[in-house]
Amino acid sequence: MSDLDSEQSWSGLPAAEVLTYAGLLEEFETVNVLAPLVRCSKLPFRHLTSLYETHVTHTPMILAEEFSRSQKARTSDFTTSREERGVFWMEPRRNGRRGGAVGADELDQPGPSRRRSQTCGSLPHNRLPPSPSPPTSSFRLVRGCLIAQFASPNGPSLADAAELISPYVDGLDLNCGCPQKWAYNEGIGCALLRKPELVGDMVRCVKDRMGWDFPVSVKIRIDPELRLTEQLVQTAIHAGVSHITIHGRNRHQASTEPVNLDGIKFAVECAKGEVPCVGNGDIWTMEECVKMRETGVRGVMGARGLLANPALFAGYEKTPDHAIEQFMSLTVDYGLIFPLFQKHMAYMLESRLARPQRAWFNQLPSTVAGIEYLKGTGLDFESKRGTVWDARRGRSAPSVPI
Repeated sequence: MSDLDSEQSWSGLPAAEVLTYAGLLEEFETVNVLAPLVRCSKLPFRHLTSLYETHVTHTPMILAEEFSRSQKARTSDFTTSREERGVFWMEPRRNGRRGGAVGADELDQPGPSRRRSQTCGSLPHNRLPPSPSPPTSSFRLVRGCLIAQFASPNGPSLADAAELISPYVDGLDLNCGCPQKWAYNEGIGCALLRKPELVGDMVRCVKDRMGWDFPVSVKIRIDPELRLTEQLVQTAIHAGVSHITIHGRNRHQASTEPVNLDGIKFAVECAKGEVPCVGNGDIWTMEECVKMRETGVRGVMGARGLLANPALFAGYEKTPDHAIEQFMSLTVDYGLIFPLFQKHMAYMLESRLARPQRAWFNQLPSTVAGIEYLKGTGLDFESKRGTVWDARRGRSAPSVPI
């Protein structure tokens, strides 16, 4: 195929729809999500995962009080780019919406769970989908979502943070699951699991400030007393949350303990189909994604599995070389402090480098030194910079404005 033919095939793309996170969950078969990772789900890594079939990404957990009070905190905690959200071919649900089906005539109706469609040309980005044509004629072209996650002990601080960040994100998620002791002592994260009324008040406070169409969600853990999980889920729904994410462990369980799929299923059943749910915990392979979806969740959220293999949702069993090369390029383009660059690389290189090589890489003093070392192992990012990746096939596609 000539360059002209290739450019013409990309320029013929249809309009891309822009939906909210809940809209994606309600309307599509498979929704893949990057979890809010402590320090790690910064802009370069979010952009990287969006190249590999991750439809929704989250910021790291941000402290709402600090974010709303301090310009330094805002600059440190949040950066974004017009290019970071991906554009994807997505498969509509085969039997309508699960947990509340709608007819085809309702799909273009505006509502709190979705936005009106826009054309790719009207959006401020040049992102391309993985291929110029859909896998089948039923697939729709959709832009991904970026969600800001906050931790807060009160509603006003959360609403202040929401007002500041709302122009740059597609919704806000309230962290009710951080198990760290310092967070619990501050009255945030898991400290909220047994304070359903406070959670409901915070959700309503944000919606009162931002409008009731502004998407607000909660991320929770399973309570050892399941009746308390049911109470929290129902209270959050009645307060107006758009969806609920469920981590399948309680606040006392370490990540080394197996995820409780039955607990996730119970929480999904507590929602009674009133809002869609997302499952989180032990997603390392596509087979585990399938098991998670059997609980009834509409979306699957990856955390450590995506750190180890950012291309997991695109079907790669281990991190492909081109993902590492893209992360090197994104780090140079966006900027990322060296300790985080080194941490991400340590995860991604585990299956590529022998232990002595990893030990050598981990003692390097700077990003420049790290990149030079990786170039010596055969990784090449410089010749590919400026291209848009076809994530499914691991090759570069022409960067053609849509």
